[in-house]
Amino acid sequence: MNKEKRAITLYVAILCAILIGCLTLTVFVVPSFFQESTRIVVMIMWIALTLICMPIENDHTRFKGKKEKIKTTLIIVIIYYILYFLLGLILGYKKSPYGRSFFIIIKNLFYIVGLIAMQDYVRTKVINNQRKKINYVLFTFIFVLLRLDYTEGFAVFSSGEKIFEYIASVIIPEIVKGCVCSYLAISGGTWLVYAYSIPAALFKVLVPIYPDLDWFLKSIFDILISLILFLYNNYEHIIKTTRITRKEKKRINPVKQIPTIALILFVVAFIAGFLPAKPVAIMSYSMVPTFSRGAVVISVKVNEKDLEKLKVGDIIHYKSENGEVIHRIIEIQKDKDGNLLFKTQGDNNNVPDSNMVYADQIIGCVKLYIPYIGYPSVWFSEKILGVKSFITV
Repeated sequence: MNKEKRAITLYVAILCAILIGCLTLTVFVVPSFFQESTRIVVMIMWIALTLICMPIENDHTRFKGKKEKIKTTLIIVIIYYILYFLLGLILGYKKSPYGRSFFIIIKNLFYIVGLIAMQDYVRTKVINNQRKKINYVLFTFIFVLLRLDYTEGFAVFSSGEKIFEYIASVIIPEIVKGCVCSYLAISGGTWLVYAYSIPAALFKVLVPIYPDLDWFLKSIFDILISLILFLYNNYEHIIKTTRITRKEKKRINPVKQIPTIALILFVVAFIAGFLPAKPVAIMSYSMVPTFSRGAVVISVKVNEKDLEKLKVGDIIHYKSENGEVIHRIIEIQKDKDGNLLFKTQGDNNNVPDSNMVYADQIIGCVKLYIPYIGYPSVWFSEKILGVKSFITV
């Protein structure tokens, strides 16, 4: 075994030991009042590993166009976080989980930002030490595992729904970010990785409020910024290191991906309900023969003015105690204060719904349905997430 292979083996062993040690301490051993001690031990290990990596000589430390890549990456990341923060004007804001006192901010800068800086420094050193695909894959995988938060322990395995949410909102974004960070380390070195990872860490620690995004939207935005940075840096890397024609440059220009990204954002906004209409998969047979289980209906949002236009025979989408319901209006009443009340019933049900529907429960009015295409969603909800079809939608 030559010197380089021994070095790679050593780094893998040390990183795996850190990972296994942190996981064991976090999940099985350390009570909550010892977690501060655990953080100190972890930081000491990373400081030591950073010092060990400093003498490593890389054969690939000269990166073409590095300054331009760093500058543009910073601009993209800053614009992204400005737009991300402005989403709060639409969705509202929530308080940061991190303390706001001076000493807590300093501590978080050390434990969170400092830890990420050391991890990315080590990542860049070991990945560029011996450029082989297996090393890229191996170290990216290890660093993804190191970045995961294990404090929830086995709680994430309590149901299919929680497992899916954890995979979609934590694991997949971390894998995408890990792959992009490894690519940036290869194409631009430590400072290019820092241009991506450090502003994200500073945003997390320093900003007192965040946009109130659910896990689905947060996951989409985390993945989106990673893909945008990959497309840009890959383009810059190709034109700086390869002789290509103007025609080829135009063909691979990431600007051409803007329509695709815009389409993705439109689809996400549509599914998440940001647009005036949203799709809903039907989980039961209560509206047969109008539409059946597995159909997708388009629910158009109803505002206060539109409530007065609702009439008997309209199909409404509303919130109930057990979930969301899509049934037909069979009667409209007013209470003593003049507020509208709606009696509903499924077309395939023998009796009306037991509770009247208040105006503030109504989400939308069904204007269109498409048969069958919602079956994958229904199957996934029931078989994977374990969501029962007792909700009459």
